[in-house]
Amino acid sequence: MVYELQITTAADSTPFLEQFREKFSWLEQHGYSLWVNKLTDENANNLFIDLRLEGDKIEPHYKEEDIIYIFKHQVSEFLAEHIVKDWEKKLTWKEVIKKGRHISSGDQLFVLDKAVDFLKRCNSNESLNLLMNYGRKNKIAHRILDYIYYHHTLVMEGFIQFCMQDYLTEIKFAVDLACEELRNEKEYNEFVKLLRYFVDTQAPMIQEVNILTDKMGRFSLWDGNGVRIEENHINYYMDDITRGEISLDDVLVSILITVAPNRIVLHNSGHSGSETVKVIKNVFAERISECNGCERCFANKKMDGRITNRD
Repeated sequence: MVYELQITTAADSTPFLEQFREKFSWLEQHGYSLWVNKLTDENANNLFIDLRLEGDKIEPHYKEEDIIYIFKHQVSEFLAEHIVKDWEKKLTWKEVIKKGRHISSGDQLFVLDKAVDFLKRCNSNESLNLLMNYGRKNKIAHRILDYIYYHHTLVMEGFIQFCMQDYLTEIKFAVDLACEELRNEKEYNEFVKLLRYFVDTQAPMIQEVNILTDKMGRFSLWDGNGVRIEENHINYYMDDITRGEISLDDVLVSILITVAPNRIVLHNSGHSGSETVKVIKNVFAERISECNGCERCFANKKMDGRITNRD
């Protein structure tokens, strides 16, 4: 029995492909020989791998064609892993260059990192991500298996370009999402700059504002003397809130921009990871400080605990 397959891939794939012989050690245990010959071209761009499977052992449970099929199946799985680990980032970068030729190199790297991250973690559920990534590799492996069933040479780059259009579409989609996120981030940064300008160019109406938020997203405001301050300001936006044209989060930011305090103290910092609090931190920056724990923080935590128990 003799089976031969030649694989051409990128020359910098050597570290991953070093695991090849270890992956197929079971062949020797069953009396078969696997010869692996590697050669790079004169420009050191391509790596040529010649595989030769030999054996004349009579297996009681497997025919020769069964051994060859199992070998092809495992080669397909191995090469699918190779595509995801060694080719995916290159293919993504190629798409980034095509889509983002008018953006800076720093922004291109941002898009690359985001797109690669989208491909690996497209869902907030880590278990679902593992399942989806496994499904993607499994689909690539089946496509490779179908190909090498009829062919004895496999050029990875050509195979990806002509036989994996759906995979390339996934990469293009990830790059599109990353470009959209870049645009959103730039718009957000411009928005923050504008708010910061408003704050810096007006005199403070109140020296200190304390903010306490709870797990339901509600907030309380009081000044440095402990006097509540939000009622009058919220009443100004009440009609817009009733019509659903503005949220309480937007109201909170608007109040702070209006009063432009010299100091903002964030209480109950366990809830300070919301997008609204992030905006406040970015706009007011050095004016922000966090309470290490006071009576109001403690009372609010007790109330949050009651709500959790009730839920």
